[in-house]
Amino acid sequence: MGAKLTEPVRVGIVGAGNRGRNHAARYDRIPGAEVAAVADIDEPKAEALADDYGAESYASHREMLGAADLDATNVCIHATLHAEVTVDALEAGTHVFCEKPMAGSYADARRMADAADRTGNRLAVQNQLLYTVETRAARALADAGELGDVYHGIAARSSGFAFDASDDPEEVPLGARRRGTPYVDGYGSPPFVREETAGGGVVLDLGSYTVGQLLYLMGSPDDGLPTVERVRGETFRTVPERVSDGSEYARRIEESGYDVEDVSAAFVTFEDGSVLSIRTSWSRYAEGESSAVVGTEGGVRLDPFEYFSTVADVEMRASADLEEYLFRQQLLDGERGRRAYEFGLWADPLYQWVDSLLGNDDPLPTDELALESMVVTDGIYRSAEAGREVTREEVIERASEETE
Repeated sequence: MGAKLTEPVRVGIVGAGNRGRNHAARYDRIPGAEVAAVADIDEPKAEALADDYGAESYASHREMLGAADLDATNVCIHATLHAEVTVDALEAGTHVFCEKPMAGSYADARRMADAADRTGNRLAVQNQLLYTVETRAARALADAGELGDVYHGIAARSSGFAFDASDDPEEVPLGARRRGTPYVDGYGSPPFVREETAGGGVVLDLGSYTVGQLLYLMGSPDDGLPTVERVRGETFRTVPERVSDGSEYARRIEESGYDVEDVSAAFVTFEDGSVLSIRTSWSRYAEGESSAVVGTEGGVRLDPFEYFSTVADVEMRASADLEEYLFRQQLLDGERGRRAYEFGLWADPLYQWVDSLLGNDDPLPTDELALESMVVTDGIYRSAEAGREVTREEVIERASEETE
């Protein structure tokens, strides 16, 4: 999709808040990338961030798209606004990288995917779990046939990275937390816990990571991604119940307008008969459970990474030298791979995005994974609301009604 770009890839960032500042700092470290413009309705914020990188600032994304010379647009605003900005940017002739979740609803995500198909411009969606060494090794085992026919995935918790401007991204668990509610527990802002701006709670926030990762691992080069057939899910709002009146936590809950779920459990059946169990939480009284993928000849647990199989009638539980595997893979990728390894860029989705635009690597189908993930997340919400299992057709029909 789209022509190969030449360096530098000129990026316009929409949103000068926490995510916009984070992405700008990361682009500044990536060979071949340049922050050329920043847009935000809070003009002083846009000006301040643009000044840090010698870029132009704009009061709206439409003003930026009309005036700036851009190759790509980076969307770093609230999930419920992703579709509007992404569609405008694609139709303006730029490629788009969008923060997760893809959108606040499947209907909006579908609009984004259709715009990418219609314009021929590339759409990518943030998911750092797709680039971890654990995901790479698990997919290598699956592609080599070492798992046999994959029939069960567990999307619960996987190790990923929190990226900032440092040279050493912090490794963090994604998918489930025992304690870590946005804003309430001290980080992030109130819009994270309001449906109006976030689209939902933990299902969209953390579920988008692990669901996308497991869809990727349960797919194959020959058959593509698994297709959702039906979803059964429940959501729970437990955080307000665990705090006492008068506490700082209670004040933050009231101040933020907290109205989203913080725990969810779900079960997905795919058209090929395989299934996916999902657990997401910001705050749950339970030990962390690892994500995993299981087949007829072997299985992989992702955190910590272990491979299970039978060899010569002996049940095996094997660890792996993932650091050596990663080092070798980066060497095989040539000079850019060696640089990515040396400077800690290999796991950063923004590095992978820029690299693909420059034609140095085939991109993962992050847009397809994110869109199918939205069928799952929308299905969880629809199922919880209806109190029963819902089909793919029901999710898509409901989305069609919302766009009419």
